[in-house]
Amino acid sequence: MVTKASSTVVVHAGVHLFKVVGHSTITGKIKLTSDTFRVADHDWAILYYPNGNPSVVDDQFSSIFLKLMNAGEDKVTAYYSFCLQDPAAPATGEKHKISLHTPKFSSTSLVRGTDKFVSKADLAASGCLKDDYLVIKCTVEVPILMDDRLEGDDNDSVIVPPADLSKDLANLLDSGLKADLTIKIGWFKRFKVHACVLAARSPVFRAKLCGTMMESRGSSILIKDINAKVFEIVLHYMYNDRLPESMDEATEETTNMVQHLLVAADRYAMERLKLICEMRLSKALDINTVGFTLDLAEQYHCQQLKGCCLRYMTRNGKRLQEIINTEGFAELKRNQPQVAFDILGQVIALITGNLVMSY
Repeated sequence: MVTKASSTVVVHAGVHLFKVVGHSTITGKIKLTSDTFRVADHDWAILYYPNGNPSVVDDQFSSIFLKLMNAGEDKVTAYYSFCLQDPAAPATGEKHKISLHTPKFSSTSLVRGTDKFVSKADLAASGCLKDDYLVIKCTVEVPILMDDRLEGDDNDSVIVPPADLSKDLANLLDSGLKADLTIKIGWFKRFKVHACVLAARSPVFRAKLCGTMMESRGSSILIKDINAKVFEIVLHYMYNDRLPESMDEATEETTNMVQHLLVAADRYAMERLKLICEMRLSKALDINTVGFTLDLAEQYHCQQLKGCCLRYMTRNGKRLQEIINTEGFAELKRNQPQVAFDILGQVIALITGNLVMSY
């Protein structure tokens, strides 16, 4: 019997944006580690040294590395690149791109990268430092070779595809198949949804739909005081367990949407979504937004986000004095006077300390 062998290489790719806030205030051979991100069933993280790798004497270059977080005995092949993201053109503004092709990662070789990513002079001239934050874009591609399949061989192995539950649920939402509930937003917007999915994802909807309230006996619910676009993203998260890809771009519009999402997540007691919003807002802090963000964190009891805001504000005395003159800080004083008072106290302490040192 003649047999024919065939194989297929499937490339899994992922992009992660790592935002470094307060870049100029970082001194010494400090290592910054990004959040973990997943590509091809492997967890990865970016290791960034703004002032260079400690093992390298030259501190005029920053160093950057990709780390495999869950290495096993088998080697993992990965092609990856780093670049600076121009905040004025997030879609196309890639600068100082470095593609690295030392592809083998293993339990003994977890970290790969370069000691000379970008020089301090080139970084200053790149235009990529805005409000003292830097966005680093990392692209990871992992080729997966499918097992050979032999036609006519009775001993072929069975290939099991990856789980696609979230894809199936997303298709249910998109198609409206067997939807048993209509969500009304305002007078015109309608969403066909599945009551069991909403009840499983949100304790608030569970109480509405499975309790003794009127909503549990009807086929529609009217929701007030929420933007239809915000609720559409909440639904996307409920069915997909992730935010839409359009939310990955670091823009002012996206940040505003995340603020509204945090409020919605708190309203529907969706704690993981709320923490995702906190994480994203913590990476979008700058002089003009930190006051608004801290106000939001106080209102909705976001302790981790509050801590990030306070550390950002008080890490640099000059920056802190600039922040107290912003509209965001003025709103913070109106809504959270005690918090603003405590921060102003730190400003006074900083100024007093400087006067004593000058004397």
